[in-house]
Amino acid sequence: MFNFKRIICILLLTTTMLGVAGAQDAADELLGPVPGFETWADVLAAAEGTTVNWHMWGGSDKINQDVDRDIGERVQALYGVTLNRVPLVDTADAVNKILDESAAGVTTGTIDLIWINGENFRTLKSANLLYGPWSESIPNARYVDWSDPAFAFDFGEAVEGYESPWGHAQFVFEYNTDLVGEEPPTSFEALAEWSAANPGLFTYPAIPDFTGSVFIRHVFYWVAGGPEPFLGDFDQAVFDQYAPAVWEYLNGLEPNLWRAGETYPEASVMQDLLANQEIAFNMGYGPGNAATNINEGVYPETIRTFVLDTGTISNNNFVTIPYNAPNPAGAMIVANYILSEEFQLNMTNPESWGWLSPIAPSMYSEEFQAAVAAFESHPATLSADVLNAAALPEPPATWVTAMEQGWIENVLEK
Repeated sequence: MFNFKRIICILLLTTTMLGVAGAQDAADELLGPVPGFETWADVLAAAEGTTVNWHMWGGSDKINQDVDRDIGERVQALYGVTLNRVPLVDTADAVNKILDESAAGVTTGTIDLIWINGENFRTLKSANLLYGPWSESIPNARYVDWSDPAFAFDFGEAVEGYESPWGHAQFVFEYNTDLVGEEPPTSFEALAEWSAANPGLFTYPAIPDFTGSVFIRHVFYWVAGGPEPFLGDFDQAVFDQYAPAVWEYLNGLEPNLWRAGETYPEASVMQDLLANQEIAFNMGYGPGNAATNINEGVYPETIRTFVLDTGTISNNNFVTIPYNAPNPAGAMIVANYILSEEFQLNMTNPESWGWLSPIAPSMYSEEFQAAVAAFESHPATLSADVLNAAALPEPPATWVTAMEQGWIENVLEK
């Protein structure tokens, strides 16, 4: 049960911070150069009255609604910028569009901002198809410790000012205690045993779904005894050393999956399957997703979360701007607002977004820290201590590509 008085206190603090935000914006200035603009006032002036086309994964109705309300409405009110959220099934669709535009010599495209992952960021950066550098220069970049490898690198690719963080994620497993009991299988050995005893109640999304991809990465880490073999440059000999055991495990699991492994659901469908008790587990990068779905009546009260004994992968969400964005000023306005105290407080509120922040609370004001300290976590959400202790790094994008292609060839097509 949430404490009503604490929620009122948080709302009052938020209101106070909203008033402070405008004063801070008036004094804000660029922290370094950005292409095409001399001052932050120039950026604000160029962005006012424009539309930002933000291409982003659209598989979550809640995220879509939250973005429209808590980012779109606020940048419109504060800066006169209209946010047009363009939903994607796969971020690679936006990347391929930019690649095609580049090949065709299109100098002014249609994409202003992308919610990007490490693989796709590497593709665009390697091809010199990104605007920038800009991310270390926007005013709210002052809250980001750019010397931290979690911000300086994305899937092993150096960020170098070409993308900006907006959320933190860690992989967790959701499970229904009515079907699984209070002690879920927290190792891959135990998961295989449980699935054999309870066929049809476990599954994972198929590649190219990013949720399925990260599940497979965890199997590689388990087979190798940790992430270390996969954190450097891609090595075919190392991949060949561990991959056969991964395919053996996943092929052994397949007959006991939902629908006997003949089909793999999309990540968004898995949420519905868990809610309807067609499966007993879901998975994803949102530690607060289960609590949010319980609060909204999507999940039953019996859903809880866990991390593997061997840990789970943790990373930051980033946004980036294409080389031919028609509105880079508006895109920077949105990216800057995402890092603001106002938005980060809303994002970390368990009764609102329920996300993890990429920024340590101590980087923000005392009012912000007090508000965060007043939040009460849901029983379905693991504590920060548990998540931090289990956090594992992402492998470089070259490893991810090999793992995904290997799964298609050795599991899906077998």
